[in-house]
Amino acid sequence: MRQTAFAIIQAAAVAAGLPESAVMHTPEKDGPTLPKRRAEISYLPEQYRRTGRPVRKRPSVGKEDTHRTLRREIYTVRLPVRVAVRSDDETWLRDFATAFRTALPKRTTDDRGNPVSVTVEKAEYGGFTGKVVEVFKKRSKTFHVSVTGMTTRDTEIPLVRDADITPKYREANNGQEEG
Repeated sequence: MRQTAFAIIQAAAVAAGLPESAVMHTPEKDGPTLPKRRAEISYLPEQYRRTGRPVRKRPSVGKEDTHRTLRREIYTVRLPVRVAVRSDDETWLRDFATAFRTALPKRTTDDRGNPVSVTVEKAEYGGFTGKVVEVFKKRSKTFHVSVTGMTTRDTEIPLVRDADITPKYREANNGQEEG
């Protein structure tokens, strides 16, 4: 789930105008070697909810119409992600934040073809203080993004190809009574 979340956020940041090398996991320390404009990604604990609902039925691949594949959702997985966008320019940060939010997809798929939804829940500003003199400007906007996917299991179900119907009924006695 983390690789999917990183790929989604990286693609949105690149579409908003940030170089691909400036999208990174949160570094241990802030230093002069890091880009001035960057997006730092950190993950919060995943949350699981057991569901068990059926997701999709389709013909099995490689079997001649004798089986059907049933994909069943086992867990709904929610991964909260913090994306801290850092810059020294307030106007660039404001424009990038708008472009980043619009570049995030509402829905996409993971590597197994399962749907993944992406939602920006809130944003926090940092470094906007009322100091008269600032030597090093450090502005940031931290997005709290929720990436929700699922864990699934595929089951092969054999199809009924032939059926013999033998009715069980009682024959009528043509109006004659027994006994």
